[in-house]
Amino acid sequence: MSVVKTHLIHQEYRDSVQLMRAAASVTKEVEGIQIASVLMGTPKNKPLLDEVGLLTPEASSADANDIVISIRADTLAIADEAIDFIINFLSQTVQASHDSTLLYRSIRGALEGLPDANLAVISVPGEYAARDSHIALMTGLNVLLFSDNVSLSDEIRLKKEAHEKGLLLMGPDCGTAMIKNIGLGFCNIVNPGPIGIIAASGTGTQEVMTLCHHLNLGVTHAIGTGSRDVKDSVGGITMIDGLHALERDSSIELIILVSKPPEAKTMDKIVKEIKNSSKPVIIIFLGKEHGYCDIEDKSLTVNTLEEAAYAAANFFTSKKLERSIIRFEDEASIKEILYDSNQQIKPSQKYIRGLFAGGTFTFESAQIIRDLLLENEVLNTNVHLEGTVIIEDENTSKGHTLIDMGADEFTQGKPHPMIDQTERTQRFLREIKDPETAVILLDFVLGYGSHPDPISDMEDAFMQWKKIDQKIPIIAHVCGTQLDPQDYNKSIERLTDHGVIVMPTNAQAARLAALIALREELNYIH
Repeated sequence: MSVVKTHLIHQEYRDSVQLMRAAASVTKEVEGIQIASVLMGTPKNKPLLDEVGLLTPEASSADANDIVISIRADTLAIADEAIDFIINFLSQTVQASHDSTLLYRSIRGALEGLPDANLAVISVPGEYAARDSHIALMTGLNVLLFSDNVSLSDEIRLKKEAHEKGLLLMGPDCGTAMIKNIGLGFCNIVNPGPIGIIAASGTGTQEVMTLCHHLNLGVTHAIGTGSRDVKDSVGGITMIDGLHALERDSSIELIILVSKPPEAKTMDKIVKEIKNSSKPVIIIFLGKEHGYCDIEDKSLTVNTLEEAAYAAANFFTSKKLERSIIRFEDEASIKEILYDSNQQIKPSQKYIRGLFAGGTFTFESAQIIRDLLLENEVLNTNVHLEGTVIIEDENTSKGHTLIDMGADEFTQGKPHPMIDQTERTQRFLREIKDPETAVILLDFVLGYGSHPDPISDMEDAFMQWKKIDQKIPIIAHVCGTQLDPQDYNKSIERLTDHGVIVMPTNAQAARLAALIALREELNYIH
């Protein structure tokens, strides 16, 4: 038995991150909630409510400027308590904003109050994002377009407009950027320094910048392009404009490009720009083997995100680009882990199960595991990578399975796993009960925008993992730095205390998982 109740907050906009946090928080704090949804009442959001049975007549009547709170709970009293909690949560967020920032009703109004501003962050429903981005560009502002659901035609038009005005348009769906060491969106706190990153990948950017930080390097700029920028229909406009911007910045000595492989015509354009650059460029186009566009000594192509960071460290030591491929930082410990795993897991435990918050971490892991699996092994995933198979049912693992749980099919009307790991925790509990699971891969992403304590979300699940009869190694990677608010070192310590194997990079975590599943010795990858 359950009840559904809806409450509208009229004519008040909040971005999706705030609304997802409200939904995630109420689910944890109020018992008896079956589903909690907090969305703007846009035409694209209403079908999401309908899919989960929360599109009440009141929700249907909402307009795009209304916040829709819709709750399914065990009782009406619980639903009322949940709505009161969310209203209070959102009001506290507004108060915090009033305490720390100036609030304006429009972009032009903000410019009047902040005449020296040169960047606007646009985070509104997709159908309104193009309009607001155009206004920002017309007033001479660079734009970080956080919003998704922006049409391809609008993206092309806006990027051409930005290019003609000598401005940058980062996005759409650009979740991570850093300008002059100030993080935007989901971003880590890292040392400033002479590295500039241009990326069509959010968590890919975060991995490279945090690994550079751990190698005592510094990053000053990270320009996000949005994933569609490297398609031929867009032509790499932001990536190329970003190269020009970093070329002009005298503080930048080394540029790192991060993306899935650009389409053919766009690849040619980018290579041409790299040839004309006076600065060295490290290129990581995940899913494509290195060597595809090395240009004398001016560029270096690598296969993984960790290789990009280590190559950067080598450059600042030798002042020339050299490959630095590290397999494992602590081979003695890896040999011990492999020995113990081979002794403990049963012959029936055959398969890797990866449950990721970061899409790029899923993709990089799939690339590495694909290459290490035996020829007759199949890797199922929900990311598109040559040599892998798109899984038929993303909710049910089959054989070796790596899942990006931040993909649209998991986040429609629900918080992203970087904000709330409820969906991933439930999937984890299913995987540890599967007698064919040999090893589980996890990622934890720290930094601004992410869950304030992501380890806590899974601690109850780890306790249940310890109680099951079969031994299943859990391998995790924490993307973050000691400067992040979540306490990087403490996060690793807590995972280790639970018995989780924590690896220093996503690539090393994926390699170790493959070796455990294959019952291979360390020398297999040398």
